[in-house]
Amino acid sequence: MPAISKELFYEKVTDDTSCNVIHYWEKDCLKKNFSWYFIKNLILGSGKFFLPVYILKLALNYKKAKDKKFLLSLILSEARSIIYGIAMGEMIVATMCFNRAILGRLHYYPILFIPGAISGLSVLIESKENQILDALIFFNSLVETVLNKLQLSVKMETFAFMLVSGALMSILENRKKDIKFMYLWFYTPQRIQQADDKQNRSCIHKESCFEYVYKGFGKYFALGYAVNIVRSVLPRMGRMVQKPSLLVRLLLNKSNFLFGLLIGSYTGLYKLISCYLNKTSVVKKEFRGLISGFLSGAAYAIYPSVQVFVIAITTLLQLIYDHIAITLKITDSFWQRQLLFMFCHGYLLHNKMFFSETCSPYYSKMIDACTNNLSYHMYRKLLKEYFGIVV
Repeated sequence: MPAISKELFYEKVTDDTSCNVIHYWEKDCLKKNFSWYFIKNLILGSGKFFLPVYILKLALNYKKAKDKKFLLSLILSEARSIIYGIAMGEMIVATMCFNRAILGRLHYYPILFIPGAISGLSVLIESKENQILDALIFFNSLVETVLNKLQLSVKMETFAFMLVSGALMSILENRKKDIKFMYLWFYTPQRIQQADDKQNRSCIHKESCFEYVYKGFGKYFALGYAVNIVRSVLPRMGRMVQKPSLLVRLLLNKSNFLFGLLIGSYTGLYKLISCYLNKTSVVKKEFRGLISGFLSGAAYAIYPSVQVFVIAITTLLQLIYDHIAITLKITDSFWQRQLLFMFCHGYLLHNKMFFSETCSPYYSKMIDACTNNLSYHMYRKLLKEYFGIVV
Protein backbone atom coordinates (compact mmCIF):
# COMPACT_ATOMS: atom_id res chain seq x y z
CA MET A 1 0.00 0.00 0.00
CA PRO A 2 1.35 3.47 -0.89
CA ALA A 3 2.33 6.04 1.74
CA ILE A 4 0.73 9.47 1.46
CA SER A 5 3.07 12.25 2.54
CA LYS A 6 1.98 15.72 3.63
CA GLU A 7 3.52 17.22 0.48
CA LEU A 8 1.66 14.80 -1.81
CA PHE A 9 -1.60 15.43 0.05
CA TYR A 10 -1.51 19.21 -0.47
CA GLU A 11 -0.37 18.74 -4.05
CA LYS A 12 -3.43 16.64 -4.91
CA VAL A 13 -6.07 17.88 -2.46
CA THR A 14 -7.05 21.48 -3.19
CA ASP A 15 -9.40 23.99 -1.56
CA ASP A 16 -12.17 22.81 -3.89
CA THR A 17 -11.81 19.11 -3.05
CA SER A 18 -15.03 17.78 -1.53
CA CYS A 19 -15.26 15.29 1.34
CA ASN A 20 -18.21 13.40 -0.16
CA VAL A 21 -15.83 11.02 -1.95
CA ILE A 22 -15.04 9.52 1.45
CA HIS A 23 -18.68 8.78 2.32
CA TYR A 24 -19.37 7.39 -1.15
CA TRP A 25 -22.66 5.70 -0.17
CA GLU A 26 -24.35 9.09 0.32
CA LYS A 27 -23.07 12.32 -1.24
CA ASP A 28 -25.00 14.59 1.14
CA CYS A 29 -22.87 15.30 4.23
CA LEU A 30 -25.92 15.64 6.49
CA LYS A 31 -27.73 12.52 5.30
CA LYS A 32 -24.74 10.16 5.25
CA ASN A 33 -24.79 9.42 9.01
CA PHE A 34 -28.47 8.45 8.90
CA SER A 35 -28.10 6.23 5.84
CA TRP A 36 -29.40 2.72 6.59
CA TYR A 37 -26.59 1.32 4.41
CA PHE A 38 -24.00 2.89 6.72
CA ILE A 39 -25.73 1.97 9.98
CA LYS A 40 -26.41 -1.60 8.80
CA ASN A 41 -22.74 -2.18 8.00
CA LEU A 42 -21.66 -0.82 11.38
CA ILE A 43 -24.12 -3.14 13.15
CA LEU A 44 -23.06 -6.20 11.13
CA GLY A 45 -19.34 -5.43 11.37
CA SER A 46 -19.29 -4.65 15.10
CA GLY A 47 -21.54 -7.61 15.87
CA LYS A 48 -19.31 -10.07 14.01
CA PHE A 49 -16.14 -8.60 15.52
CA PHE A 50 -17.22 -8.68 19.17
CA LEU A 51 -19.26 -11.91 19.11
CA PRO A 52 -16.21 -14.27 19.19
CA VAL A 53 -14.86 -12.32 22.18
CA TYR A 54 -17.98 -13.04 24.24
CA ILE A 55 -18.15 -16.63 22.97
CA LEU A 56 -14.59 -17.06 24.27
CA LYS A 57 -15.61 -15.50 27.58
CA LEU A 58 -18.49 -18.00 27.77
CA ALA A 59 -16.11 -20.87 27.00
CA LEU A 60 -13.70 -19.76 29.73
CA ASN A 61 -16.62 -19.55 32.19
CA TYR A 62 -18.34 -22.74 31.01
CA LYS A 63 -19.44 -23.55 34.57
CA LYS A 64 -21.78 -20.54 34.38
CA ALA A 65 -23.29 -21.65 31.05
CA LYS A 66 -26.62 -22.43 32.75
CA ASP A 67 -26.65 -19.20 34.76
CA LYS A 68 -29.31 -17.00 33.13
CA LYS A 69 -27.95 -13.82 34.70
CA PHE A 70 -24.48 -14.53 33.33
CA LEU A 71 -25.84 -15.29 29.84
CA LEU A 72 -27.96 -12.13 29.92
CA SER A 73 -24.90 -10.08 30.93
CA LEU A 74 -23.01 -11.45 27.90
CA ILE A 75 -25.89 -10.57 25.57
CA LEU A 76 -26.10 -7.06 27.02
CA SER A 77 -22.32 -6.68 26.75
CA GLU A 78 -22.46 -7.70 23.08
CA ALA A 79 -25.23 -5.14 22.47
CA ARG A 80 -23.23 -2.49 24.32
CA SER A 81 -20.15 -3.22 22.20
CA ILE A 82 -22.21 -2.98 19.00
CA ILE A 83 -23.51 0.45 20.07
CA TYR A 84 -19.90 1.44 20.83
CA GLY A 85 -18.89 0.40 17.29
CA ILE A 86 -21.80 2.31 15.74
CA ALA A 87 -21.03 5.45 17.75
CA MET A 88 -17.36 5.36 16.80
CA GLY A 89 -18.11 4.97 13.08
CA GLU A 90 -20.75 7.70 13.11
CA MET A 91 -18.48 10.14 14.95
CA ILE A 92 -15.55 9.54 12.59
CA VAL A 93 -17.40 10.42 9.37
CA ALA A 94 -19.41 13.22 11.01
CA THR A 95 -16.25 14.90 12.30
CA MET A 96 -14.58 14.62 8.88
CA CYS A 97 -17.32 16.67 7.25
CA PHE A 98 -17.52 19.07 10.19
CA ASN A 99 -13.78 19.78 9.87
CA ARG A 100 -14.19 20.41 6.14
CA ALA A 101 -16.98 22.90 6.82
CA ILE A 102 -15.21 24.72 9.67
CA LEU A 103 -11.70 24.84 8.19
CA GLY A 104 -12.84 25.55 4.63
CA ARG A 105 -10.86 22.69 3.13
CA LEU A 106 -9.45 19.24 3.88
CA HIS A 107 -6.18 19.32 5.81
CA TYR A 108 -3.61 16.54 6.22
CA TYR A 109 -3.85 15.96 9.97
CA PRO A 110 -7.39 17.13 10.76
CA ILE A 111 -8.93 14.88 8.07
CA LEU A 112 -8.31 11.74 10.16
CA PHE A 113 -6.44 12.49 13.39
CA ILE A 114 -9.15 14.76 14.80
CA PRO A 115 -12.07 12.45 13.83
CA GLY A 116 -10.15 9.54 15.36
CA ALA A 117 -9.53 11.44 18.59
CA ILE A 118 -13.10 12.77 18.89
CA SER A 119 -14.62 9.36 18.12
CA GLY A 120 -12.58 7.99 21.02
CA LEU A 121 -15.32 9.39 23.27
CA SER A 122 -17.48 6.48 22.09
CA VAL A 123 -15.54 4.09 24.34
CA LEU A 124 -17.40 5.63 27.31
CA ILE A 125 -20.37 3.49 26.23
CA GLU A 126 -18.41 0.39 27.22
CA SER A 127 -18.02 -0.99 30.76
CA LYS A 128 -15.10 0.27 32.85
CA GLU A 129 -13.34 -3.08 32.43
CA ASN A 130 -13.61 -2.85 28.64
CA GLN A 131 -12.56 0.81 28.67
CA ILE A 132 -9.34 -0.10 30.47
CA LEU A 133 -8.73 -3.06 28.15
CA ASP A 134 -9.40 -0.98 25.02
CA ALA A 135 -7.05 1.79 26.18
CA LEU A 136 -4.34 -0.80 26.82
CA ILE A 137 -4.86 -2.53 23.46
CA PHE A 138 -4.86 0.76 21.52
CA PHE A 139 -1.72 1.92 23.35
CA ASN A 140 -0.08 -1.39 22.45
CA SER A 141 -1.11 -0.84 18.83
CA LEU A 142 0.41 2.65 18.87
CA VAL A 143 3.73 1.34 20.23
CA GLU A 144 3.68 -1.46 17.63
CA THR A 145 3.11 1.09 14.86
CA VAL A 146 6.07 3.17 16.06
CA LEU A 147 8.27 0.05 16.14
CA ASN A 148 7.17 -0.85 12.61
CA LYS A 149 8.27 2.60 11.46
CA LEU A 150 11.75 2.04 12.94
CA GLN A 151 12.22 -1.10 10.78
CA LEU A 152 14.80 -2.68 13.10
CA SER A 153 16.80 -5.70 11.97
CA VAL A 154 16.19 -9.00 13.80
CA LYS A 155 19.50 -8.60 15.68
CA MET A 156 18.73 -5.04 16.77
CA GLU A 157 15.16 -5.95 17.70
CA THR A 158 16.37 -8.90 19.79
CA PHE A 159 18.96 -6.74 21.57
CA ALA A 160 16.38 -4.02 22.21
CA PHE A 161 14.00 -6.64 23.63
CA MET A 162 16.77 -7.94 25.90
CA LEU A 163 17.29 -4.43 27.30
CA VAL A 164 13.56 -3.89 27.87
CA SER A 165 13.22 -7.38 29.37
CA GLY A 166 16.08 -6.72 31.80
CA ALA A 167 14.56 -3.44 32.97
CA LEU A 168 11.06 -4.92 33.22
CA MET A 169 12.03 -8.00 35.23
CA SER A 170 14.26 -5.92 37.50
CA ILE A 171 11.33 -3.67 38.41
CA LEU A 172 8.99 -6.65 38.84
CA GLU A 173 11.40 -8.50 41.16
CA ASN A 174 12.23 -5.41 43.21
CA ARG A 175 8.67 -4.09 43.54
CA LYS A 176 7.58 -3.27 47.09
CA LYS A 177 3.83 -3.77 46.64
CA ASP A 178 1.45 -5.90 44.63
CA ILE A 179 0.56 -4.60 41.17
CA LYS A 180 -2.98 -3.21 41.19
CA PHE A 181 -3.47 -2.33 37.52
CA MET A 182 -4.24 -4.43 34.45
CA TYR A 183 -1.26 -5.43 32.33
CA LEU A 184 -0.66 -8.03 29.62
CA TRP A 185 2.87 -9.30 30.34
CA PHE A 186 2.73 -13.09 30.66
CA TYR A 187 5.25 -13.80 33.47
CA THR A 188 5.52 -12.06 36.83
CA PRO A 189 8.37 -13.28 39.07
CA GLN A 190 8.09 -13.34 42.84
CA ARG A 191 9.25 -10.29 44.75
CA ILE A 192 12.69 -10.37 46.37
CA GLN A 193 12.27 -11.30 50.02
CA GLN A 194 14.40 -9.80 52.76
CA ALA A 195 16.59 -12.60 54.08
CA ASP A 196 19.99 -13.38 55.55
CA ASP A 197 22.94 -14.51 53.42
CA LYS A 198 22.15 -18.21 53.83
CA GLN A 199 18.54 -17.73 52.75
CA ASN A 200 19.68 -15.50 49.88
CA ARG A 201 21.58 -18.47 48.44
CA SER A 202 18.56 -20.76 48.51
CA CYS A 203 15.92 -20.85 45.79
CA ILE A 204 12.30 -19.88 46.40
CA HIS A 205 10.87 -23.16 45.03
CA LYS A 206 10.50 -26.44 46.95
CA GLU A 207 11.23 -28.83 44.07
CA SER A 208 14.65 -29.31 42.49
CA CYS A 209 15.93 -26.56 40.19
CA PHE A 210 15.74 -28.92 37.20
CA GLU A 211 12.09 -29.70 37.89
CA TYR A 212 11.34 -26.02 38.55
CA VAL A 213 12.83 -25.01 35.19
CA TYR A 214 11.34 -27.72 32.97
CA LYS A 215 7.89 -27.38 34.55
CA GLY A 216 8.05 -23.65 33.94
CA PHE A 217 9.07 -24.24 30.33
CA GLY A 218 6.26 -26.76 29.78
CA LYS A 219 3.59 -24.57 31.38
CA TYR A 220 4.47 -21.45 29.40
CA PHE A 221 5.06 -23.36 26.17
CA ALA A 222 1.47 -24.62 26.48
CA LEU A 223 0.29 -21.08 27.28
CA GLY A 224 2.03 -19.62 24.23
CA TYR A 225 0.75 -22.42 22.00
CA ALA A 226 -2.83 -21.90 23.21
CA VAL A 227 -2.70 -18.09 22.96
CA ASN A 228 -1.49 -18.25 19.36
CA ILE A 229 -4.28 -20.68 18.48
CA VAL A 230 -6.89 -18.36 20.00
CA ARG A 231 -5.41 -15.40 18.10
CA SER A 232 -5.73 -17.40 14.88
CA VAL A 233 -9.17 -18.88 15.56
CA LEU A 234 -11.11 -15.77 16.67
CA PRO A 235 -11.01 -13.85 13.36
CA ARG A 236 -11.72 -17.04 11.38
CA MET A 237 -14.51 -18.47 13.52
CA GLY A 238 -17.20 -17.88 10.89
CA ARG A 239 -15.18 -19.62 8.18
CA MET A 240 -14.42 -22.59 10.45
CA VAL A 241 -18.12 -23.23 11.03
CA GLN A 242 -18.49 -23.65 7.27
CA LYS A 243 -15.20 -25.52 6.87
CA PRO A 244 -14.20 -27.47 10.05
CA SER A 245 -11.03 -28.84 8.41
CA LEU A 246 -9.60 -25.32 8.71
CA LEU A 247 -9.44 -25.78 12.50
CA VAL A 248 -7.14 -28.81 12.13
CA ARG A 249 -4.75 -26.83 9.93
CA LEU A 250 -4.75 -23.97 12.45
CA LEU A 251 -4.01 -26.33 15.35
CA LEU A 252 -1.03 -27.82 13.50
CA ASN A 253 0.33 -24.51 12.24
CA LYS A 254 4.07 -24.12 12.73
CA SER A 255 3.67 -20.61 14.17
CA ASN A 256 1.81 -22.02 17.20
CA PHE A 257 4.79 -24.22 18.06
CA LEU A 258 7.31 -21.41 17.55
CA PHE A 259 5.32 -18.91 19.63
CA GLY A 260 4.99 -21.50 22.39
CA LEU A 261 8.73 -22.16 22.15
CA LEU A 262 9.43 -18.42 22.49
CA ILE A 263 7.27 -18.01 25.62
CA GLY A 264 8.42 -21.31 27.15
CA SER A 265 12.12 -20.72 26.44
CA TYR A 266 12.00 -17.19 27.82
CA THR A 267 10.43 -18.35 31.09
CA GLY A 268 12.63 -21.45 31.33
CA LEU A 269 15.81 -19.44 30.76
CA TYR A 270 14.72 -16.82 33.28
CA LYS A 271 14.14 -19.44 35.95
CA LEU A 272 17.39 -21.26 35.12
CA ILE A 273 19.51 -18.11 35.33
CA SER A 274 17.68 -16.97 38.49
CA CYS A 275 18.43 -20.29 40.17
CA TYR A 276 22.10 -20.02 39.24
CA LEU A 277 22.35 -16.46 40.55
CA ASN A 278 20.50 -17.44 43.75
CA LYS A 279 23.05 -20.18 44.49
CA THR A 280 26.08 -18.01 43.79
CA SER A 281 27.24 -14.62 44.95
CA VAL A 282 28.08 -13.36 41.47
CA VAL A 283 25.70 -10.39 41.72
CA LYS A 284 23.69 -8.73 44.46
CA LYS A 285 20.09 -9.85 44.77
CA GLU A 286 18.81 -6.44 43.62
CA PHE A 287 20.40 -7.05 40.19
CA ARG A 288 19.30 -10.66 39.69
CA GLY A 289 16.12 -9.71 37.87
CA LEU A 290 18.06 -7.34 35.61
CA ILE A 291 20.64 -9.98 34.62
CA SER A 292 18.12 -12.82 34.32
CA GLY A 293 15.70 -10.70 32.31
CA PHE A 294 18.40 -9.44 29.96
CA LEU A 295 19.89 -12.87 29.22
CA SER A 296 16.55 -14.69 28.93
CA GLY A 297 15.52 -12.02 26.40
CA ALA A 298 17.83 -13.76 23.91
CA ALA A 299 15.01 -16.30 23.46
CA TYR A 300 13.29 -13.63 21.38
CA ALA A 301 15.53 -14.62 18.46
CA ILE A 302 13.75 -18.01 18.29
CA TYR A 303 10.58 -16.39 16.93
CA PRO A 304 10.71 -12.56 16.85
CA SER A 305 7.22 -11.37 17.76
CA VAL A 306 6.69 -7.64 17.77
CA GLN A 307 3.51 -8.16 19.85
CA VAL A 308 5.55 -9.67 22.71
CA PHE A 309 8.07 -6.82 22.43
CA VAL A 310 5.24 -4.27 22.50
CA ILE A 311 3.66 -5.82 25.60
CA ALA A 312 7.04 -5.74 27.35
CA ILE A 313 7.44 -2.03 26.52
CA THR A 314 3.92 -1.04 27.56
CA THR A 315 4.12 -3.02 30.82
CA LEU A 316 7.44 -1.35 31.61
CA LEU A 317 5.92 2.09 30.89
CA GLN A 318 2.91 1.23 33.09
CA LEU A 319 5.20 0.31 35.98
CA ILE A 320 7.26 3.49 35.57
CA TYR A 321 4.12 5.65 35.43
CA ASP A 322 2.68 3.87 38.48
CA HIS A 323 5.87 4.64 40.43
CA ILE A 324 5.78 8.30 39.33
CA ALA A 325 2.07 8.57 40.21
CA ILE A 326 2.68 7.18 43.71
CA THR A 327 5.73 9.41 44.27
CA LEU A 328 3.99 12.59 43.07
CA LYS A 329 0.64 11.53 44.56
CA ILE A 330 -1.17 11.71 41.22
CA THR A 331 -4.71 10.45 41.74
CA ASP A 332 -6.09 7.87 39.33
CA SER A 333 -8.68 9.43 37.02
CA PHE A 334 -10.57 8.01 34.08
CA TRP A 335 -9.65 11.15 32.10
CA GLN A 336 -6.02 10.05 31.96
CA ARG A 337 -7.09 6.76 30.39
CA GLN A 338 -9.67 8.47 28.18
CA LEU A 339 -7.25 11.06 26.78
CA LEU A 340 -4.70 8.33 26.11
CA PHE A 341 -7.30 6.29 24.21
CA MET A 342 -8.40 9.30 22.16
CA PHE A 343 -4.83 10.23 21.22
CA CYS A 344 -3.98 6.63 20.29
CA HIS A 345 -7.09 6.28 18.14
CA GLY A 346 -6.42 9.56 16.33
CA TYR A 347 -2.81 8.61 15.62
CA LEU A 348 -3.70 5.08 14.51
CA LEU A 349 -6.54 6.15 12.21
CA HIS A 350 -4.27 8.72 10.53
CA ASN A 351 -1.52 6.12 10.20
CA LYS A 352 -3.87 3.44 8.81
CA MET A 353 -4.98 5.64 5.94
CA PHE A 354 -1.71 7.40 5.09
CA PHE A 355 0.96 4.86 6.15
CA SER A 356 -0.92 1.56 6.08
CA GLU A 357 2.24 -0.57 5.74
CA THR A 358 3.41 0.36 9.24
CA CYS A 359 0.02 0.34 10.95
CA SER A 360 -0.62 -2.25 13.66
CA PRO A 361 -2.24 -5.30 11.95
CA TYR A 362 -4.68 -5.68 14.86
CA TYR A 363 -5.92 -2.10 14.60
CA SER A 364 -6.15 -2.20 10.82
CA LYS A 365 -8.16 -5.44 10.82
CA MET A 366 -10.34 -4.22 13.70
CA ILE A 367 -11.38 -1.03 11.88
CA ASP A 368 -12.11 -2.93 8.66
CA ALA A 369 -14.04 -5.65 10.52
CA CYS A 370 -16.11 -3.28 12.68
CA THR A 371 -17.20 -1.30 9.60
CA ASN A 372 -17.89 -4.47 7.60
CA ASN A 373 -15.05 -3.38 5.26
CA LEU A 374 -16.55 0.07 4.63
CA SER A 375 -13.30 1.64 5.89
CA TYR A 376 -11.34 -0.37 3.30
CA HIS A 377 -13.61 0.84 0.49
CA MET A 378 -13.36 4.41 1.82
CA TYR A 379 -9.57 4.05 1.73
CA ARG A 380 -9.66 2.82 -1.88
CA LYS A 381 -11.97 5.66 -2.89
CA LEU A 382 -9.73 8.21 -1.17
CA LEU A 383 -6.63 6.93 -3.00
CA LYS A 384 -8.36 6.72 -6.38
CA GLU A 385 -10.26 10.02 -6.37
CA TYR A 386 -7.74 12.21 -4.54
CA PHE A 387 -4.41 10.74 -5.64
CA GLY A 388 -5.19 8.69 -8.76
CA ILE A 389 -3.88 5.51 -7.10
CA VAL A 390 -5.75 2.24 -7.72
CA VAL A 391 -5.34 -0.57 -5.17
